[in-house]
Amino acid sequence: MKNIVLFVAVACASAFGRPASAHEAHEHGTARLNLSVEGQRVEIKLETPLANLISFEHAPSTDAQKKEVRDMAAALHKADTLFIFPAEARCRLEKVSLESEVLSADLLAAAGASAGLAGKDAIHKGASHKDAAEKAPAGGKEEGGETHADLDAEITFLCDNSENLKRIEVRMFAQFPDLREIEVQTVTPGRQGAAELTPQSNVIGW
Repeated sequence: MKNIVLFVAVACASAFGRPASAHEAHEHGTARLNLSVEGQRVEIKLETPLANLISFEHAPSTDAQKKEVRDMAAALHKADTLFIFPAEARCRLEKVSLESEVLSADLLAAAGASAGLAGKDAIHKGASHKDAAEKAPAGGKEEGGETHADLDAEITFLCDNSENLKRIEVRMFAQFPDLREIEVQTVTPGRQGAAELTPQSNVIGW
């Protein structure tokens, strides 16, 4: 009996302890976001199908597709326009890291990064340009003959007055109209929570 109880406890811990980046489902229109607040540090981890952000889910093969990826990456690197904090919390963007199995690091870089001008907020971890080109036909996961790929973003903010941080407005829906829902898990001082954001309800509060 003791072994059965232990097995159930471990199974439950595993099921509820998975981060959003576990890639457990690929649903167009929906993204997953983990938010943690610890001291002055705010960590945001976002996982989303590429189709929520751009019009394809494979390595770009034309100049127009490459421009679309660069524009998407540029918007995400300006994360302080997508996640709006209370002014009294005095938060500033510290770092953005983008990664996708089908997009090259060059395309995911912040503007100027490929010219050696990147600062601490221009980190990118995509596949190499050569690797992305070689893997273009089958870069993502295939389902029913279609290729599916995701993008992971890790975003860090530092807040001088984090005690005044009780809400974050998420403006990703306006930037990316194909995104319709964000499933949120939060870990903030003294509590854990969950929420579902939509274009009509886009504020994380705690």
